[in-house]
Amino acid sequence: MTKQSKPPTLNKLLPTSIRGRLLAASLLLLPLFCGLLGLSLDRAFSNSLRTGEQAQLTLHTYALLAAAEFEEQQLWLPEQLTEVRLNQPSSGLFAAVYPTGKTLPLWYSESAVGQPALTTWNSRGEQYGKPIFGELEQDGSTYFYLQYNVYWEDSNGTPHPFQFVMLESDQSIAKQLNTYRHNLWGWLSAIAVVITVLQLLIVRWGLKPIRQVSNDLEKIQTGQKHSLEGQYPRELKQLTNSINTLISNEQEQRTRYKNTLTDLAHSLKTPLTIMQGSLQTPKEEDKQALEQQICRMDQIISHQLKRTVNPPSNPFAAAVSVKESCDSVVAALKKVYRDKKVSVSITMPQHLTFRGDKGDLLEILGNLIDNAFKYGGDTIRITGATQSSQKLVITVEDNGPGVNSEHYAQLLKRGERADTSKPGQGIGLSVVADIVSGYRGGIELTRAPLGGLSVTVQL
Repeated sequence: MTKQSKPPTLNKLLPTSIRGRLLAASLLLLPLFCGLLGLSLDRAFSNSLRTGEQAQLTLHTYALLAAAEFEEQQLWLPEQLTEVRLNQPSSGLFAAVYPTGKTLPLWYSESAVGQPALTTWNSRGEQYGKPIFGELEQDGSTYFYLQYNVYWEDSNGTPHPFQFVMLESDQSIAKQLNTYRHNLWGWLSAIAVVITVLQLLIVRWGLKPIRQVSNDLEKIQTGQKHSLEGQYPRELKQLTNSINTLISNEQEQRTRYKNTLTDLAHSLKTPLTIMQGSLQTPKEEDKQALEQQICRMDQIISHQLKRTVNPPSNPFAAAVSVKESCDSVVAALKKVYRDKKVSVSITMPQHLTFRGDKGDLLEILGNLIDNAFKYGGDTIRITGATQSSQKLVITVEDNGPGVNSEHYAQLLKRGERADTSKPGQGIGLSVVADIVSGYRGGIELTRAPLGGLSVTVQL
């Protein structure tokens, strides 16, 4: 038993490209439009010819009525009429007069000799003073007729009814109609061809921006371009902006992955140093420090991986005590730099809090205070305060040799260092700058009153 195939759906029958669909729609609708237009014009012209024919026959009838005279109970008409065609046999225009109710003519024009259509006449109506117009078929020929019923009074006032009938062959009108139709359909066909060509050009011109977007995307895939930078129409702006946003986010994500791995290595350096020192002198307090640093390393790894995926700024995060965070960082670093006698003073309100990720705050404080321990002298001063009730300001100062002001911008770049005499990766301040930018804050480097470097962070 064979499986019956499903009939093709409309979507499968349609062209797959936008250009093909537009052209298919044009080629289907254009002949339909031209056909309906041609039929409408043809009917309008035919009706106008019929109306003109009726008016012409009415004028001939009125002229015939004006030439007729009723005398001695008889209707008299002149031998020669003013309309020349009525005097010419087979001219195509015929006239006859019938007594009302009779089928045989009382009078007929010389042009009607031998015309069977006027030999007998069946009345088309009995209304008087109003022309009756129509068509009739006779021996394969078509005629337009106009019947006009009148009363003619004799000298005694007695009315005598007559029917004036005027006929004209449709050959002249048929010839005009055929000529008109030939010209009409010829012109409509030519116009359809011109419109089709114009439609092809318009479709090609209208779809040019889409082809440009497609070409630019191919260049982005091959690395020739980094974003969509062309002049695109307003209808494509939202699309190109969305694509640029996706590309930018993807590039930022890759950069974030790369930087996170570097930051992770840098962040683990301090806990590893503490662990190394604790292993050399296995005291009870060092064992506790070792456990703390293992826990700290786990927190650092989790925090850095979370930063890779999620943006840091979160205004609805729980409040984190800045003073407690500073105390924990300073306590850890004093163990790292146990051979260096450093006096650290922390000046900030106890209730000072940070609305954000605790790991970000520890990362900022850890890098700033670690640099102060490493490159400063024997005095470090840490201050914290709030500005305008929304900005948290933290300043870390030392009394070391400091840094020349022309090197400030260099210190904030990843991998750049002003002092290469001591070990380091040169990413501490750049990590701080990245985190601070996520909180829409800023970082400022100046000469400290103590003589060394002063780093101020606003969050």
